[in-house]
Amino acid sequence: MPARASSPGQLHLPFRIPPKDWFGPREAGAVLGLSERTVEELYDRGAISGHRHNAAGGKRMTKRIPRVWIVAYALRTADYDDQSLGDALLATLPQLPAATLLRLADQARRLAAEKPLQS
Repeated sequence: MPARASSPGQLHLPFRIPPKDWFGPREAGAVLGLSERTVEELYDRGAISGHRHNAAGGKRMTKRIPRVWIVAYALRTADYDDQSLGDALLATLPQLPAATLLRLADQARRLAAEKPLQS
């Protein structure tokens, strides 16, 4: 998929995420365009995270993936241009708690200090 420019805060991702907070691997795969097995493998490798719990009376392990991890994986693996991706990420910040914003700011400062400015 080629990089695509977008107006600030208006990155148009090529998928829609249903309005729910938790997804099973099959549902997450449908959103991301991946197979259920691929999502299972990504989960096992830590590329997507969530909660694992016993289901069916402890007879099988069930994985539940929060919406935020689906969005994070999609953004991390997208090939959109830097400006559009940055604008989309910035548009999500107002919903975060102050403590998270401070942690992100510290990390952003550290990362910026390690990279030369590009014009």
